[in-house]
Amino acid sequence: MNALPNADDLSGSFDLPGEERYIAFLARVTQQGQVWTLKGDDGFIAFSDDEGRDCFPFWPEAACATALATHDWADCRAEPLALEVFMTRWLPGMAKDGRMVAVFPAPDGSSVVIAPETLLDDLREEAEQGD
Repeated sequence: MNALPNADDLSGSFDLPGEERYIAFLARVTQQGQVWTLKGDDGFIAFSDDEGRDCFPFWPEAACATALATHDWADCRAEPLALEVFMTRWLPGMAKDGRMVAVFPAPDGSSVVIAPETLLDDLREEAEQGD
């Protein structure tokens, strides 16, 4: 699967298994040149996964990120990051700090938690395929 359902149909996107959301994430962000996260008054959000690892969540669309701006994140807003900055600064910095990436979290809490280095490799490969 290389595309997400229509942005008006977020429920369809979130119903996809995590691996399919991951593949769709790679395709969408390399096409659009940006990723989305949530930012509150205290900065960008992060959470601990079941194994206690610090994770930063990212989505392929503003609407997807906004759909998760509830409960603990209700004061947050969707914030875009240029893909180039994400790949050259964020992912290497997260790797250096021992943090993980939560790709395309859904309201049920599911996501693909992945090492930043692996995501960087996958994004590079997706970008090469798109050329």
